[in-house]
Amino acid sequence: MVFNSLTFILFLAVTLFFYYRLRHKSQNLLLLVASYVFYGWWDVRFAFLLLATSFLDFYFAVWIDQAGTARRRKLFLASSIVLNMGVLCVFKYFNFFADSLEVLLRSLGLNPGFPTLHVVLPVGISFYTFLSMSYTIDVYRKEMKATREPVDFLLYVCFFPHLVAGPIVRASYLLPQCQAPRVIKHQGVVNGSWLILLGMVKKVVIADQLAPIVNWGFSGGMPPLNDLNSWLIVYAFAFQIYGDFSGYSDIARGVSKLMGFELVENFRAPYLVTNPSAFWRHWHISLSTWLRDYLYIPLGGNRKGPARTYANLMATMLLGGLWHGAGAAYLAWGLYHGALLAVHRWWSENISRKPAAAGPVTNTDPGASSRKTLKSITILQVIVFFHVTCIGWLLFRAGAVVKGVSQMEVVRNYLHAMVSFSFGSGLHPVFQAVAVLGGLGLFFQWKYQTMDHFADWPVRWKVTGVVSALFLIAALGVFEGSQFIYFQF
Repeated sequence: MVFNSLTFILFLAVTLFFYYRLRHKSQNLLLLVASYVFYGWWDVRFAFLLLATSFLDFYFAVWIDQAGTARRRKLFLASSIVLNMGVLCVFKYFNFFADSLEVLLRSLGLNPGFPTLHVVLPVGISFYTFLSMSYTIDVYRKEMKATREPVDFLLYVCFFPHLVAGPIVRASYLLPQCQAPRVIKHQGVVNGSWLILLGMVKKVVIADQLAPIVNWGFSGGMPPLNDLNSWLIVYAFAFQIYGDFSGYSDIARGVSKLMGFELVENFRAPYLVTNPSAFWRHWHISLSTWLRDYLYIPLGGNRKGPARTYANLMATMLLGGLWHGAGAAYLAWGLYHGALLAVHRWWSENISRKPAAAGPVTNTDPGASSRKTLKSITILQVIVFFHVTCIGWLLFRAGAVVKGVSQMEVVRNYLHAMVSFSFGSGLHPVFQAVAVLGGLGLFFQWKYQTMDHFADWPVRWKVTGVVSALFLIAALGVFEGSQFIYFQF
């Protein structure tokens, strides 16, 4: 069941009809059942996997809370981590590592013949695994008490708006919302309805209109445009993945608001920033903060000297790349962003010796003496870093190329075309679609703060916004019910 389908609209309508007529405990039971129906719509077998791992983490957290010794607490925490990472590795990484080891051994003259597992990847397994595992870690750190109400915890893990593609919401933030009665506010319903509509525009208009261009561009091992036009396909993917993932997050947050829940903001203006550090404060915010708090800081963060700091950045982003998928291109994407973060940190500490611009271009200091010059420089930095980001997206998209084509070979072929410094017969016709839809995506990023507070808009702007969104959906929307890109993670 996907958000951009008639089935989901009917499912949401029925769920809300009963939800508004029930009291708190009954609402939680309804949402729990609805969430498992929503998840089981893809494959009911994986709903049982989700239920089993969630129940085990519920009891691991209780046992950690009750343990009388530090040794027992560590034992139960380790059991939770092994359970979650074990399930994730079996379903997502076993074949990748088995194949990689087999290639290595064959290069040494051995013939191991490792088995492979022909299993379907459960939808959203990386999201709910991180969600559940962070809960037991927080209980172990004594940052929160373990709940004794299984319904509340199960709902926290499987709450259907964020279940399959995030945001990755911490237990300390969402679990209290499951435990306490919710208050449905008019402002929340208005803002939620607008976020759903906005998310649909991003998904069915921007992302799904650009998808055919991207699929055409990556359908083979060679870029179809053997000159600078090849950038157009990479631009198309940059705005496709923004519209697709940001659109999902908007719909998830909007649906949650209709039921009195608040999810964390997951996107701001990622293509209007000037450096890699700012990018990860504006793109997939819930994952970047998860990696920071549960991986980078425990590794030592920046507390053990520059060399260790750079190593921690590289390790964190490498595992972040691996979280997205088992493949050389995803690992390269993680290393690429790790290197960008390390270089930026070194530059900030040793060359510029002052904080780099951390936010979107719209946040330029209005009190600067030379506002025009500074703004021009900032815009230039935004443009340059956007292209740096696009090279990363080339690596990322190569991770999903057709089978039988080397991922890194695709990257090499594209990079060769992208630096050809010629347009051949001129700009390709896809330029118009990429420019218009990309411009719309940039507009949403430029106004991201305004978009979150629709209820505060003047009436004329509310009417204009709703009519414009409905017109775009009706005129340009793709209604084949395509899945969201991040479902595969």
